[in-house]
Amino acid sequence: MRVARCERHRPGGDDSQSEAKARALVLFSRETVAHLMPAPRDIIHIYPPWQSLSIEGFRSSVILNTHLSQKVHSAPKAASCLLSKSSFVKAEARTVSQAFFLPKVFVHSSTSSASYLNLEGPGTLARLSLSLLEVVEGLGQAGSVGQDVEVVVQRVYGAAVADASALSFLKPRVQSGTPCPHPTEKGKTRLCALVQDSYGMFSVVQLHLLPHSDDLHRYGHMWQGRTCLLRGVKVVQRVTRARCSRLFSLIDSLWPPAMPLGDHRHPPSTPSESRAAGPAPSFCYLLSGEERSVQPAEGSPPSPLYLPPTLQTLRAILQTELKSFRCSFVATVIYKRFMQGGRAGQGELWLVLSDPSLQQDQPERPRRRTLALCVSASCLLTSSVVRALESPAGCRMSFRDVVREHGLLHCVEQSVIQTCPVDPERIGSPAEPPALPQPVRLDPLSPEMTPNSLCSLSGVIVGVDEDTAYSWPVCSRCRSDNLELLPRRNDSFHCGSCESVVDKPDTRIQLEVYLSSSFGDCTLKVKLQQKTIESILNAAALEGDQFTGYDVESVLGKEVGPLAVYVRAVSRTASLRMGLEEINPTKNMAATSYFPVP
Repeated sequence: MRVARCERHRPGGDDSQSEAKARALVLFSRETVAHLMPAPRDIIHIYPPWQSLSIEGFRSSVILNTHLSQKVHSAPKAASCLLSKSSFVKAEARTVSQAFFLPKVFVHSSTSSASYLNLEGPGTLARLSLSLLEVVEGLGQAGSVGQDVEVVVQRVYGAAVADASALSFLKPRVQSGTPCPHPTEKGKTRLCALVQDSYGMFSVVQLHLLPHSDDLHRYGHMWQGRTCLLRGVKVVQRVTRARCSRLFSLIDSLWPPAMPLGDHRHPPSTPSESRAAGPAPSFCYLLSGEERSVQPAEGSPPSPLYLPPTLQTLRAILQTELKSFRCSFVATVIYKRFMQGGRAGQGELWLVLSDPSLQQDQPERPRRRTLALCVSASCLLTSSVVRALESPAGCRMSFRDVVREHGLLHCVEQSVIQTCPVDPERIGSPAEPPALPQPVRLDPLSPEMTPNSLCSLSGVIVGVDEDTAYSWPVCSRCRSDNLELLPRRNDSFHCGSCESVVDKPDTRIQLEVYLSSSFGDCTLKVKLQQKTIESILNAAALEGDQFTGYDVESVLGKEVGPLAVYVRAVSRTASLRMGLEEINPTKNMAATSYFPVP
């Protein structure tokens, strides 16, 4: 609710007569205030059924039930005012505040009514608030926040601007016909900050579009963990746990807070009054603003309310019994799989990770040497991360606020990935984390394997999928298949990639085979690499001018492995079926060698 001190006017009466004026306190709901936008010296008409409340020992009457109100006069430049009855009310310029906010009333003492108005002095609204809830609830779901709010920035991250994505909860509820985001904003990233006030309330502040993705780390360095003032922000939407489970999983990771919280039942001037943290909030507010809307307090140390990410080892994350939680860690990427677009940052991406804790001997079960991580399209990848992922060299990265859910790791919108360059001068020092041992160990294939994981495999060929087997010529120089048959030279080709004439092209073969399984009724189908195919076929025949094919019987019974394979699909309907693909350890495993775990 909001209250304004007003003067009542008789309809059609003479305002110059002092006896025609009477003081009144008028209560408006936040929706009515958002509609009227009252200011001092405005005149507002309140229609029936309004009600007048007289309080014993109170000089002014109180006007209630003011839903049917209309502004009939706006002052040129003024601040608040209001009215009463089927009559007019005009605000007195010196004594009327700009629609003060009434916090939730707790009748805990006889003096509680004296603290309802949050004023610094006559006619002024307090410029600084410590409570997001009070300021936002005072405005409703739309409108500008006129006060500065002191908050702690818990996290800084980037949110992709897209018309259909997991970010839909960050968009305000709009009327039908409201235009979609401007086309120039699609595909860009908006800077976001998750803030928390001293009472424990969270809000997401959507700020400006980032010119460059690498700017994210600069803002994180300036704001994260610092006490800041929110200025000139607008309320966009109230979001709940049921609608935004990803956001609230991050809030849950920041709960309980690192220090006792304030209590709305006591004024903020009494710091001794605090309360124990109850359950995590079930809702928060989405705010919008500009770059200058977040102002770090000058000279302030890191806030004691700030909860920095806690780094864990992958082994510790595996041993956590929670079904869903957020985690942060440093790991080495040993394999990457671009699902769409063929490039990092252009769709979903799967990474296979490991760290020294997983490579050590593990007597306890279950034993895992690698973990799969899904990087969703909503997770911002900076240019340095994209370059590292597209490079065949190994890369060690830090992953912050990753979701661990249903046994899988997910980098979502609020997650942040950074590269961890290795300083040669710090190798071996306590400050430098240990590198992965060489060679990297992989898990042996087992029935518990899940899609998008890595493992090692050995077996005997028991079948060939002839429907998917085929061969094609490639350039013997650049290995490109962009070849065109030269006219009048049936045995020669022109390579469109290196612009050379190819007289004797090499032969590439796709071959998928079925391998014997050591664990019961299971079908293992493996797509083989070229080198493995050459080892089981007649290599001399492949080097000839023409490859005429192969005899299936000559392939059956041959042993392959150990192979490093990527698990593409797993089906457990009637029987266990696994679709596997051999990977090239030189290219895809970051140039690291491997061997299976005995």
